[in-house]
Amino acid sequence: MLAGQSCRILFYFTPTTLGNLTDTLSIFDSGGGSPQFVALSGNATVLSVSPKSLNFRGVTVGKTSLPQTVTLTNHGSTKVQITKISVTGTNRLDFTEVNACGTSLGSGTSCTIDVWFTPKATGSRSATLSIY
Repeated sequence: MLAGQSCRILFYFTPTTLGNLTDTLSIFDSGGGSPQFVALSGNATVLSVSPKSLNFRGVTVGKTSLPQTVTLTNHGSTKVQITKISVTGTNRLDFTEVNACGTSLGSGTSCTIDVWFTPKATGSRSATLSIY
Protein backbone atom coordinates (compact mmCIF):
# COMPACT_ATOMS: atom_id res chain seq x y z
CA MET A 1 0.00 0.00 0.00
CA LEU A 2 1.31 3.44 -0.86
CA ALA A 3 1.83 6.23 1.67
CA GLY A 4 -1.45 8.02 2.46
CA GLN A 5 -3.64 5.14 1.26
CA SER A 6 -6.00 3.25 3.51
CA CYS A 7 -8.05 0.09 3.41
CA ARG A 8 -11.04 -1.30 5.27
CA ILE A 9 -11.13 -4.58 7.14
CA LEU A 10 -14.64 -5.93 7.76
CA PHE A 11 -15.47 -8.25 10.65
CA TYR A 12 -18.43 -10.52 11.25
CA PHE A 13 -19.22 -11.71 14.75
CA THR A 14 -20.44 -15.32 14.62
CA PRO A 15 -20.13 -16.70 18.15
CA THR A 16 -20.17 -20.41 18.89
CA THR A 17 -20.38 -20.02 22.66
CA LEU A 18 -22.23 -17.80 25.15
CA GLY A 19 -20.89 -14.79 27.00
CA ASN A 20 -18.57 -11.84 26.55
CA LEU A 21 -15.97 -12.76 23.96
CA THR A 22 -12.75 -10.85 23.20
CA ASP A 23 -9.84 -11.17 20.82
CA THR A 24 -7.26 -9.00 19.09
CA LEU A 25 -6.67 -8.28 15.42
CA SER A 26 -2.94 -8.04 14.70
CA ILE A 27 -1.84 -6.31 11.49
CA PHE A 28 1.77 -6.92 10.54
CA ASP A 29 3.22 -4.46 8.04
CA SER A 30 6.52 -3.03 6.80
CA GLY A 31 5.80 0.44 8.21
CA GLY A 32 6.87 1.79 11.56
CA GLY A 33 5.15 0.56 14.69
CA SER A 34 4.29 -2.87 13.32
CA PRO A 35 2.30 -4.79 14.35
CA GLN A 36 -0.88 -2.71 14.75
CA PHE A 37 -3.47 -4.04 17.24
CA VAL A 38 -7.25 -3.64 17.30
CA ALA A 39 -9.22 -4.94 20.29
CA LEU A 40 -12.37 -6.92 19.41
CA SER A 41 -15.25 -7.73 21.74
CA GLY A 42 -18.83 -8.96 21.56
CA ASN A 43 -21.56 -10.39 23.76
CA ALA A 44 -22.96 -13.68 22.46
CA THR A 45 -26.57 -14.62 23.13
CA VAL A 46 -28.16 -17.88 22.06
CA LEU A 47 -31.84 -18.24 21.25
CA SER A 48 -33.61 -21.54 20.78
CA VAL A 49 -37.03 -22.59 19.54
CA SER A 50 -38.86 -25.71 20.66
CA PRO A 51 -40.18 -27.71 18.97
CA LYS A 52 -38.18 -27.29 15.74
CA SER A 53 -41.17 -28.21 13.56
CA LEU A 54 -44.96 -28.45 13.75
CA ASN A 55 -47.09 -31.03 11.96
CA PHE A 56 -50.79 -30.38 11.46
CA ARG A 57 -52.30 -33.69 10.31
CA GLY A 58 -55.73 -34.31 8.84
CA VAL A 59 -57.11 -30.77 8.76
CA THR A 60 -59.98 -30.32 6.28
CA VAL A 61 -59.65 -27.59 3.64
CA GLY A 62 -61.19 -24.37 5.00
CA LYS A 63 -61.28 -25.62 8.63
CA THR A 64 -58.91 -24.33 11.32
CA SER A 65 -56.77 -26.63 13.43
CA LEU A 66 -56.23 -26.41 17.15
CA PRO A 67 -53.20 -24.21 17.91
CA GLN A 68 -49.73 -25.65 18.38
CA THR A 69 -47.22 -23.76 20.51
CA VAL A 70 -43.59 -22.87 19.83
CA THR A 71 -41.44 -21.63 22.73
CA LEU A 72 -38.66 -19.09 22.09
CA THR A 73 -35.99 -19.05 24.82
CA ASN A 74 -33.11 -16.62 25.42
CA HIS A 75 -30.21 -18.60 26.94
CA GLY A 76 -27.86 -15.61 26.95
CA SER A 77 -26.96 -13.00 29.54
CA THR A 78 -28.45 -9.98 27.73
CA LYS A 79 -31.86 -8.88 26.51
CA VAL A 80 -32.57 -9.55 22.82
CA GLN A 81 -34.65 -7.22 20.63
CA ILE A 82 -37.44 -8.85 18.61
CA THR A 83 -38.34 -6.81 15.56
CA LYS A 84 -40.81 -9.14 13.86
CA ILE A 85 -42.40 -12.57 14.09
CA SER A 86 -44.29 -13.79 11.02
CA VAL A 87 -45.14 -16.77 8.86
CA THR A 88 -43.20 -16.79 5.59
CA GLY A 89 -42.92 -19.11 2.60
CA THR A 90 -44.98 -20.57 -0.19
CA ASN A 91 -48.13 -21.41 1.78
CA ARG A 92 -47.82 -18.69 4.43
CA LEU A 93 -51.48 -17.67 4.05
CA ASP A 94 -52.54 -21.13 5.30
CA PHE A 95 -50.97 -20.44 8.71
CA THR A 96 -51.66 -17.84 11.41
CA GLU A 97 -49.45 -16.95 14.37
CA VAL A 98 -50.22 -15.08 17.56
CA ASN A 99 -47.30 -14.45 19.89
CA ALA A 100 -46.75 -13.30 23.45
CA CYS A 101 -43.16 -12.22 22.82
CA GLY A 102 -43.41 -8.43 22.62
CA THR A 103 -40.44 -6.44 21.34
CA SER A 104 -37.72 -7.95 23.55
CA LEU A 105 -36.83 -11.15 25.36
CA GLY A 106 -34.91 -10.86 28.63
CA SER A 107 -31.95 -12.97 29.66
CA GLY A 108 -33.03 -16.45 30.74
CA THR A 109 -36.67 -15.91 29.75
CA SER A 110 -39.05 -17.52 27.25
CA CYS A 111 -42.16 -16.54 25.32
CA THR A 112 -44.69 -18.52 23.32
CA ILE A 113 -45.96 -18.36 19.76
CA ASP A 114 -49.22 -20.13 18.89
CA VAL A 115 -49.72 -21.30 15.30
CA TRP A 116 -52.99 -22.33 13.60
CA PHE A 117 -53.38 -24.10 10.25
CA THR A 118 -56.29 -23.38 7.87
CA PRO A 119 -55.48 -25.18 4.59
CA LYS A 120 -56.67 -23.42 1.45
CA ALA A 121 -56.11 -26.50 -0.76
CA THR A 122 -55.55 -30.25 -0.45
CA GLY A 123 -52.11 -31.82 -0.29
CA SER A 124 -48.94 -30.90 1.50
CA ARG A 125 -48.81 -27.27 2.68
CA SER A 126 -45.75 -25.70 4.28
CA ALA A 127 -44.40 -22.42 5.59
CA THR A 128 -41.77 -21.11 7.99
CA LEU A 129 -42.18 -19.32 11.30
CA SER A 130 -39.64 -16.48 11.03
CA ILE A 131 -38.32 -14.62 14.08
CA TYR A 132 -36.27 -11.46 13.54
